[in-house]
Amino acid sequence: MNSAQIQQNEQNNNRSTIHLYFNKEMHSWIAYGHSAYALRLLIKSRSIDSIRGFSTTMQMPYTVVNKDVLKKLCEDIPVTKVEDEHYVVNVLEEFDPNDYKRWVNKLREELAANGGFDTQTHISHLVPKDKFIKDGMSSFSRNSKRLFDMFASFIALLVFSPLFLVCWILVRREDGGPAIFKQERIGRFGRPFNIYKFRTMRLDAEAMGPQLSHGGGDNDPRLTKIGKFLRAHHLDELPQLWNVFVGDMAFVGPRPERKFYIDQIIENDKRYEYLYQIRPGVTSYATFYNGYTDTMEKMLRRLEYDLYYLGHRSWKFDIEILMRTFFGIVGGKKF
Repeated sequence: MNSAQIQQNEQNNNRSTIHLYFNKEMHSWIAYGHSAYALRLLIKSRSIDSIRGFSTTMQMPYTVVNKDVLKKLCEDIPVTKVEDEHYVVNVLEEFDPNDYKRWVNKLREELAANGGFDTQTHISHLVPKDKFIKDGMSSFSRNSKRLFDMFASFIALLVFSPLFLVCWILVRREDGGPAIFKQERIGRFGRPFNIYKFRTMRLDAEAMGPQLSHGGGDNDPRLTKIGKFLRAHHLDELPQLWNVFVGDMAFVGPRPERKFYIDQIIENDKRYEYLYQIRPGVTSYATFYNGYTDTMEKMLRRLEYDLYYLGHRSWKFDIEILMRTFFGIVGGKKF
């Protein structure tokens, strides 16, 4: 369902109808505009929680619920299936338009207070806003995770050494510059370290100062030809196996960021500092939902996912993330 059709449905909404649209990435159902408010009232009357916010792209409020909530609604309210990803719920009683306006204004104020960023995610309600989030792993699990990372990265360095050599030669041959790119990032306990990658951009890529690595997308003019190929197949990340081996990083954890951007993130959300409890990772839970963070808005959304991972991380969770990453790369998915 495209945004134009959603907006049209809400313009024609009689304030007693709820249009629900399925979001595959969030695995949740979303209602916008009048539907969002009607849904909010409906589920509150049943003591069911939800996520609400204001979409800057749609210029409408939204309410997000999961599949279980929809199932509960279907038990005693008629739900009409329009399309596979579009359901309609008729609640019969119209809401007060003045109450709706006050609700929208409140959401706008909250958005403005949050720096103008729309940062709600489908797990936001599971991430504490006003208390410290501690590492969910036990001491034994943390130590065994480190031993696994060290052993597995050492084996991977040996196995992929021929591929390392091929990538090194290809990068060097294109423009004669260094094949390995290193950059200072912030790791565990807030300590800086150098992250290593195969260089994918021109030597003057940051002549105008720090820039987000995917600020220009796949067609970023700063990308070299071989760099575009390496990035598309995630081969540029291979040298980070060394970072994992020496203990700067883990296979799974929040992606490491530069201090230049961390300072800006903390201005909007000080909870970023909680992530200093653990090592940053080569892959993360946030990657599947947020992709590359090419805007500050995405950085703040990524933080929600990273904080959720921090509080819930376990061997099982890490294995799930590693498996999803592996099959995603094999399937050609772009993160």
